[in-house]
Amino acid sequence: MLRAKEHVAMCTLAASVKNILVRPDPVDDGETQVLATCDQGLCPLRGVSGTARSGFFLGEPLRLYRAPVGAEEGSQLFRGDIAVPIWDSWSASVYFKSGCAVFRLVGDQVTLVAGNPTTAGEEDGPGPEARFEAGHLPGQPGQLASDGAGSIIYAGGETLRRIRLPGAWRAVAPVVAAGGAAAGGADGAAAAADGAPDDVALVATLGDLALYHVDTQSVAYVPAPQPPQPPPQQQQAGGGQDMMVGREDGRGDRAAFTGFVGITADASGFVYLLDKQPTEGRLRRVSPDGTVTTLVQGLPACLCTPTILPNGYLALGTGTELVLLDLGLKPLLPQLQPPPAAGAAALVAAAPPPRSLPSDLGALLEAASDGADTAVVVGGRRFHCHRLILSARCDYFRQRLAGDGFADARAAELELPDADADAFALLLRWLYTGGADIPAEQARGVAELADRLLLPELCDAALEVVASAAAADNVVDRLLWAAACCDARGSGGGGGGGASSFARLLARLKGWYVEHHGQVAAEAGASRKRLAEAAPGLSVELTDALIAWEREGARERAKRPRC
Repeated sequence: MLRAKEHVAMCTLAASVKNILVRPDPVDDGETQVLATCDQGLCPLRGVSGTARSGFFLGEPLRLYRAPVGAEEGSQLFRGDIAVPIWDSWSASVYFKSGCAVFRLVGDQVTLVAGNPTTAGEEDGPGPEARFEAGHLPGQPGQLASDGAGSIIYAGGETLRRIRLPGAWRAVAPVVAAGGAAAGGADGAAAAADGAPDDVALVATLGDLALYHVDTQSVAYVPAPQPPQPPPQQQQAGGGQDMMVGREDGRGDRAAFTGFVGITADASGFVYLLDKQPTEGRLRRVSPDGTVTTLVQGLPACLCTPTILPNGYLALGTGTELVLLDLGLKPLLPQLQPPPAAGAAALVAAAPPPRSLPSDLGALLEAASDGADTAVVVGGRRFHCHRLILSARCDYFRQRLAGDGFADARAAELELPDADADAFALLLRWLYTGGADIPAEQARGVAELADRLLLPELCDAALEVVASAAAADNVVDRLLWAAACCDARGSGGGGGGGASSFARLLARLKGWYVEHHGQVAAEAGASRKRLAEAAPGLSVELTDALIAWEREGARERAKRPRC
C-alpha cells in the first residue's frame, strides 16, 4: 500500500509500459488519444478520457507505416522500437527515438527526421547525415523535448542537440508582431543561412549539459542558450550551492532531492517529478514559487517518466506495470492548431475575447455603486450590491432580505458584524462570478465567513487553500485553528462548510504533520510546545498516528521487491 495523502487513489495495470504520450486524436476531432510504449509497440490506453475513474486497459498496438524513401514504392510496416515519444504543437506531430535515429509520426505514417537507425555516432548536419548514439546508458535512449517553436531538443550523453524542423512542416500560424512582421520568422532565415533545404531537418550541438545547469538534484528555470554564466540562485528549487542530497520538502534551497528520473507539468504551472530514493520512489510537486511538496511515498524505485492523463490521473510506468494515481490534476492537453494563414491579406487583428456571464457579472459588481439597490457594511467598509443577486446566490441573504421575514427587507443597508472586510470582498466576488482567487493568508477568514453565510462550496474551496499551503513552520497553527473550528461547530454545527468540512481539513493536516514530522521537528520551533499545551488530546493523536505510520512504512519496505 502506498503512503500517500488520504485523497490519493491508485490502481495498476500489468504492462511493460515505459513512456506515455498524449496527442490529439487523429480520427475523432476535439478528442485526445493516450498512447503507451510497450514491448508490442505503441498501444492506446483506453478509459482515461473525461472524468473516467475505472475501466482502464491497453488496446492492441497501432499499425504504423513508414513512408517510402527514394525509389521505394508504397508504405511498409514500421517495425522499429519506439522510445521517449513527445508531442510537438508547432508541427502537429509526434517525435520519437528508434535505434540511433529520430522519427516523426503523423496519424499512422512514420518518416525519418534525423540520424540512421542502425548507425551510431555524434555528427551534426542535415537530417539523414546526422548521427545519434544508441543511448548514453544501457536501456536509456536519451530524451526528447519540444520547444513549441520549430525545434526538438535531444539530450543524450553530455550534450544537448537541437533538431531544427523544416519550415514546410509548420502547422501553427505565425504570430504577427508590431509593424506587421511575423514573430518566429527567423527560423526560415536561419535554415537558409545554414544551407539546409526547407524540407530537411538540421541537427546542431548546443553545448555541455553543465552549461545549462541540468542535473538530477535540483530544478532550475533554463532560458534560451546564452553565454556561460551561473544560473540565478532564486530560480532554483533544491540543491543549492552545496548540492544537498536528501528528501526534505520546503521552498527554494531548503528542499532537497536524491535524484529525479522524470518530470512533467500541469495546466496550473505546477511541476511533478519522480525522486528516486535508495529504497523507494517519491512523487514530488514543485509550485511556481519554488515550494517542494512530497505527494506520494512508497512507490517502486524503478519508475519512468510521469504523464498527466486527460482525466487528471498521473501515469507512471515501471517496465513491468503501469501505476495510475488519482490526483485530480489539470492536464495540459495538446491541441491541433489552425493552419498558417496564406498571404498578408489573411493576417487580421485578433478579435476581442468573447463575453461570458461571469465576466459580465464581474463588471456589474465593479460598477455596483451606480445601479446598486442595497449595501452591506462590513468592518466600516460599505459594499454596494444588488438584492436579487444576493438573494439568488446566498441562502443567508435570502432569509435576511425576505419581504415578510426581517426588518432588513426594507433597510437600505445591511450590517454584517464581526466579519473581515477583505474576506467579504472575496466572498462577494464569488457570489457574482462563481469564482475567486483566495490568497493563502485570507483563506481561513474566507472559510469561516463562508460557513457562517451558508456557502459550502466557497468554504470547501477556502479550506483547500489552507490545506495546500501547509508547511513545517505553519502547520501547528493550522492544526489548532482547524481543531477549534471543529469544536465550535460540534457534530452538526455550522451551516456552510459544516463540521464535516473542517473535520476533513483537520484529518488532512494531521496526515501532513505525520508525513513531514522530521521537517516539523526541525523548523516548527516553540509551536510544538504550544500544541502540547493548548491541545493535549490532539498532540496524543498525532503521536499515535506517527507510531502507526512508521510501523506501516517498515512493513511495506520489508515486503517490497527490489527493482
